[in-house]
Amino acid sequence: MQFQPLKHQDIGIKWLKDRNVAALFAGMGLGKSSMTLSALDDLFCEGATKGALIVAPLRVSVLTWPYEIQKWDKFKWMRVALLRTKEGMQAWKDGSADIYLLNYERIPQFCKSCLEGVKKEDMPVDTIIWDELSKAKSHSSKRINTIRKYRDLFERHWGLTGTPRPNGIIDLFSQIRLLDGGDLLGKSFYGFRQAYLKPDNAFSQFPKWLARPGADEVVTEKLSDLSLVLRSEDWLDIPPTSVEDIEVSLPKEAAKIYKELQKEFLAELEDGKEVVAVNAAVKMNKLLQVTSGAVYDENRSVGLVHDNKIKALKKFQKDNPGPILVATAFKHEQSRILKSCKGAELFREDTLDRWVAGKIPMLVADPRSIGHGVDRLQDGGRIAVWFSPTWSRELYDQFNARLARTGQKEETRVVRIVCPGTVDDAVLESLRARGEGQDGFLAAVKNLQDLARV
Repeated sequence: MQFQPLKHQDIGIKWLKDRNVAALFAGMGLGKSSMTLSALDDLFCEGATKGALIVAPLRVSVLTWPYEIQKWDKFKWMRVALLRTKEGMQAWKDGSADIYLLNYERIPQFCKSCLEGVKKEDMPVDTIIWDELSKAKSHSSKRINTIRKYRDLFERHWGLTGTPRPNGIIDLFSQIRLLDGGDLLGKSFYGFRQAYLKPDNAFSQFPKWLARPGADEVVTEKLSDLSLVLRSEDWLDIPPTSVEDIEVSLPKEAAKIYKELQKEFLAELEDGKEVVAVNAAVKMNKLLQVTSGAVYDENRSVGLVHDNKIKALKKFQKDNPGPILVATAFKHEQSRILKSCKGAELFREDTLDRWVAGKIPMLVADPRSIGHGVDRLQDGGRIAVWFSPTWSRELYDQFNARLARTGQKEETRVVRIVCPGTVDDAVLESLRARGEGQDGFLAAVKNLQDLARV
């Protein structure tokens, strides 16, 4: 198949090609992979690069990148090595590939085997590309801090993501430092925190760090020369997405357990099992399990609390017989849904073709396993249901975008099953606030770039 870049892709290709340090903040479905490969192809043809290391989530490194390279005639000449295999590691040592693919989980082993003690001139590549750069958002990540030590072995540093700051500007520090070595936002997280963040509670041992007044604007301006923003809504003609909530009340006994756990960090279920929450974070997680309908005890046994969300999902399926993609937060949700809902199946690699063919009425998945690198789901359905809400704006956006993307012919429906007056409300409010912050950041960077071009 011939690769004919669209206008926005031409912009992205030029942006990457002309910069040794670059971030491409491109929305889902805009073709970040093909833009990157095209920029690399130009550099290869000009003799400006000798090879690239692409770090990506496991599924993306194994499936998406090799698929993109084989899909387009322009890139088929590129020799690819998977660094999770013996053959791939040997290719690195021999310098016999053009593209080397590494998943985030293998960074420590890779650094020890392939980078430790190596000189820059002996490297088989001079370009490193971080796909889904937001996976590097934690400043304390051992994997990221391990490979940062070898930054100078690479001449070119590119980062790709559609969700650069799902939790606020605090997420940007580690990602940008990984690319530019600390030039824009500083080398120390504590220095960054002192300059741009403030605690929500000065007396808390583990405060939530919020942006200082004016910090968003300062950080946005600093990053406008390094980051290109391409928003899906500006370039793609995708049918709209609607969001609706199905409200479910807690039964009397479940509400009693919820209040006990909320107050005392300890609750006893009807079957006599005790549920203990050892700190505030665990407590919130336990409360989410109660609203979901079942909780794990200390021995990981499942105690059923109520089935109102299951009933709500069954009724929704009856009223909406079209294929439904369901997001779950806990494993016990999956087993209960598979047992209760007609035709429900757990997502696996071999289910994708049957989903696209319309042969699976309900596909159940953990958003962490389906959010990155899984395409074609939009060809099989348009309804996404959240059985329990998630705190992660990144997972929320990525999961919904499995259906609301290029190729979708109808309006996408996002349905959230929630218990009003519980922790579910807090999660939804957090998602809303984080979404506004990220959308505002991307819009501000884009506006600065538009002004610069003018």
